[in-house]
Amino acid sequence: MMPKFTFPKKVYLSGPDCFYLVLEANAQKHQTGNNVVRMVLHFEDDVKAKQLIENAHQSPLVHWLCNITLQKGFLFFKPYWKYADAGNKLKITEHVFGNDHGIPSEILNRNIPLQNSCLLEFDLIKYTSNKTTLIISWNHILMDGRGSGLFIRHLDNPSVVDEKTFPRFFPSSEKKISLFKYIKNMYEVKAFIEKSSQAPIATVASEVKPTNKTFKLKTFAFSTAETETITNNALNNGAKFGANAFLMACCAQAVNTINNKNNKKDTIWLPAPYDGRKRGAQGPIISNCIFFLFYRISPNDLTSIKQTVACINKQMAEQLKIDMPKKYNMLLNMMRHIPLKINSFLTMRSSKGVVASFLFSSAGDSFRDMSGLLNDTISEINIIPPFTYPPGLTFSFLRQNNLLKMNLLYCENNFNTDELSLLESSVQNNLLQNYS
Repeated sequence: MMPKFTFPKKVYLSGPDCFYLVLEANAQKHQTGNNVVRMVLHFEDDVKAKQLIENAHQSPLVHWLCNITLQKGFLFFKPYWKYADAGNKLKITEHVFGNDHGIPSEILNRNIPLQNSCLLEFDLIKYTSNKTTLIISWNHILMDGRGSGLFIRHLDNPSVVDEKTFPRFFPSSEKKISLFKYIKNMYEVKAFIEKSSQAPIATVASEVKPTNKTFKLKTFAFSTAETETITNNALNNGAKFGANAFLMACCAQAVNTINNKNNKKDTIWLPAPYDGRKRGAQGPIISNCIFFLFYRISPNDLTSIKQTVACINKQMAEQLKIDMPKKYNMLLNMMRHIPLKINSFLTMRSSKGVVASFLFSSAGDSFRDMSGLLNDTISEINIIPPFTYPPGLTFSFLRQNNLLKMNLLYCENNFNTDELSLLESSVQNNLLQNYS
């Protein structure tokens, strides 16, 4: 039986939470895609999966997640999650399939809109081979990728959750900032973003309203030798701050190949998120604690992978030097006070409605929060980002057991068969070719 807790009645959305709220409104406008993140856990049998489900039924955090509603605020009041115990329970759907580990399209494309009574869902897939897959899905506004790792740790960790530890799941109170500082910061960030995202921006999104709104997922799992090759290629191309600049450059070059085929020569614009929690922090689970870096890659910077990496490195160093990620986060926090429609207009104005040329995320050497917990029973992990449209194209990378994996998510309306094949071969060739 779950012990009694004083559940937080009101949890304010962070600035990045509200950014994803804008993206959700944009998806509704286009009636395409979703704002759902999915963690996919593959097991050799159903023992561990059932244990996680049982723990979820007993979790005070899951109870809270199943009994909250979004209050979007009014005029200049910040949006927040409102908790009221309506007796909602976690929804768990069971499926039986053959030996294929592929995830059915009906699960991948299933939305979890903010109007749902519960914004967290579990799917348990049993295969005839006795292997089992547990898919945990949630609306992105609830938590980010790092938060999901902490969430699984919570479900698997045998330690007792009590009144002292429970509040750590939620964001701490924010420091008050003067109106003058907010306004000064707003003008500085506004000038930077308008310059960075100035149209015309390259996009793979169809210029006509999508007719085929289905998203597809392709996952590329690289071997030990291929992962080592990619790591060495990153170093050989100047990715001195980690492989992400190289991974990003390979994706940008692949998108540019498609655009060149279609006689598009516009600049690529890419906002890249990263975990904004303090090093070693074990929370919070709830909210998106992320910062953004912004990359504007002109056609002149797409002449080679090495040139693109240099372009990304330079912009990253410049933005970190002036503390732009924190300043942009402060702007997002300020914009929580602005009604959603105005927030959306201001966010999309400079880029003329283009969210990004494509979306990119990387968990790096992730799942550190799950280290030692599931390693003996889990065979594979994947995190599937939202199906965001526009742009209708996302690359995401993650590592498990030192093996690199790439997810390619795309809206079928964006590409014909030849273009998709060219995109796939281009990004793989960029990652794996010999640069020595």
